[in-house]
Amino acid sequence: MDTFDSPGKKDRDVARQAMEDVGIMQLSDKLYTRISGGERQQAYSPLSTDTRIIKDMAGREVVLPVEVKRVVSAMYAIATQLMFLVQAQELLVGISDMNINGVMERIYPPIVHIYRPGRTYGGDITKEEIIKMRPDLVFIHTHNALVNNYSDAGIASVCLRLETPDELIAGIELVGEIVNRQQRAAQIASYYREKLDYIRERTSNITERKKVYFAGPAMLSTAGGDFYQNYVIEYAGGINVASQGRGGWCSVSLEHLLDWNPDFIFIGNYGTARATDFTDDPRLSEITAVKNSDVFMARYYIGSWDVPTPESLLGIMWLANTLYPEQISFDMNAEARGFYTRFHGTYPIEIALEK
Repeated sequence: MDTFDSPGKKDRDVARQAMEDVGIMQLSDKLYTRISGGERQQAYSPLSTDTRIIKDMAGREVVLPVEVKRVVSAMYAIATQLMFLVQAQELLVGISDMNINGVMERIYPPIVHIYRPGRTYGGDITKEEIIKMRPDLVFIHTHNALVNNYSDAGIASVCLRLETPDELIAGIELVGEIVNRQQRAAQIASYYREKLDYIRERTSNITERKKVYFAGPAMLSTAGGDFYQNYVIEYAGGINVASQGRGGWCSVSLEHLLDWNPDFIFIGNYGTARATDFTDDPRLSEITAVKNSDVFMARYYIGSWDVPTPESLLGIMWLANTLYPEQISFDMNAEARGFYTRFHGTYPIEIALEK
C-alpha cells in the first residue's frame, strides 16, 4: 500500500491560504489518516473544495455544497416562494401543501408534481421522509425544534427568520446566495428597498399618524407588536393600536376597539371576520373607521399581502396609499402588474385594488 508523509509547515500554510481564498476559514486535522506499518496516524486535510460555509438567520454556520441541487422547503412554506422569487424553483424536491393553490398552478404548472410530505412548519413530516427526498438542504424556521435533526443524516438545515420586511429582504438575499442566484436576489432586494424608502421619505414628517386595527383569524383577534402585520402597518406609516400585545395574534374585546377608536380597520382574508362584522354592528358605529367607511379586507393573490411573503411589499404599498393618499401616490394597478410580471411572469387581473 502506498504511503505519504505528513505535511510540513510550508504545506500547511499553502493549504490555509487556499482555504482563505475560497472563504473557508476553518481547519481540520482529523479528516484523513495514513496507515504505515500497521500504525494509524492522524493527518491533515482541508475541507472539500466542493463545499462552502454560509451563516443562516439563526447565526449558525452551515456547510453546503458549492452547487445546491436539491432543496426541501416543506417545513417552511414561505421558503418555497423565495425560491420562486429568485428563479430557483427547479431545485425544489419537497414543498408544503400550503404552496398549492390555483394561482400557483397557473404560474408554474409543474408545481403539482413536486412531492408534498406535509404542511407549513412540518410538524407532521418524519425524518425518514426527508431522507428519502435526498436533499442537499432543508429550509426551516428559526423556531423549529428540528433545527439540528438532520445533521447526522448528512443533510444541512438552513434557518430562515422572516418576521419583519427587512428580515424578508435579508432572507431573499440569503436564499439567492445559497442557490447561486445572487444577482437576481440583489436586484429584488434593491427593488424592495426602493419602494420602502419612498414610503419612509413621504411619511417621515407626518405628525398625526393614522391608527390601524388589523383583524386576523377572527374579528377580535389582532396582531400584536411582534407579528408581521404590525410591521406592515408601521412600514406603511401607521400605528398599530395593539402594538403593546405580544405572542402573535392577541384576543381583544369590543371595549378595546372602542377605546382605541382606530382610523382604519383592515381584515385578513384568511380568517372568519368580514367588513360587515364591523360596519353592521351598532355597538361599533361611533368608531372613526366605521363612520368613514374605512374598513377593508386585505388584498391577496398568491397569498395574503399582509403575511411574510414576497407579496407583502405590495401590501405595505397599498396600505400606505390607503392611509395617506395625499403623501403616497402609487398607481397600485400598475405596481401590481409590474410586480407579478417581473417576478412571476403573470398579471392578476382579478385583484380589486380600489377603495
